[in-house]
Amino acid sequence: MMISSLRPCRPQAGPACRRLAAARRRKDQRGAVLVVALVLVLVMSLLGTFAIRNATQSERSVNGVRSAEISREAAETALRFCEQVAIFDADGKDYTAYGTASEQLRSKIIATPVTSEIDASASWRVPASWTGTNVIKVPQPYFMKFDGSAPDAKVPQLNNAPLCLIQKLQSTGVPPLKGYLITGRGFANNARFDPATGKTSQGAEAWLQSVLTQMN
Repeated sequence: MMISSLRPCRPQAGPACRRLAAARRRKDQRGAVLVVALVLVLVMSLLGTFAIRNATQSERSVNGVRSAEISREAAETALRFCEQVAIFDADGKDYTAYGTASEQLRSKIIATPVTSEIDASASWRVPASWTGTNVIKVPQPYFMKFDGSAPDAKVPQLNNAPLCLIQKLQSTGVPPLKGYLITGRGFANNARFDPATGKTSQGAEAWLQSVLTQMN
């Protein structure tokens, strides 16, 4: 804002001088209003930017929590399904529910026993085990809602089937404890995989384990 170098009108000055002084004051006031308006626009712009950034971060956090919960529930589904396979195997039967009669799920159980869930040689620790013939993919009818013979398109569904591995377990104690070590993996819909290793390259994933023991 420019400051006038002209002297103010004297009391005995004529109307022309007073009109000129009034015009200068109005010009100065308009300049001050313009500066204040520009400052307010800048402040509002900054507040809007911060609000948008905060909303975006909040949405990402909510989506992350939701994806983690979905993957955990999917891993729980894998455990429950493979526990049924192990229970039937303990009775000398194959689990044939949910359209799995032709898959011979018993044959996928890893016969080489481990001593406990923390055994370093357990197959679930080896990436190749999750792409080999022993991995069990939970069938769609078990974890998806169907409308007739096809998945119901009107409800949200998992895009990635839960996976599990079953390995025989035998402790080194006397008498030895026998059973099954079951490892389940669940994935959110944003999960992506490396087909060579079976590892997730992005997205939410959850791992859960359970141990079933046989009564002697």
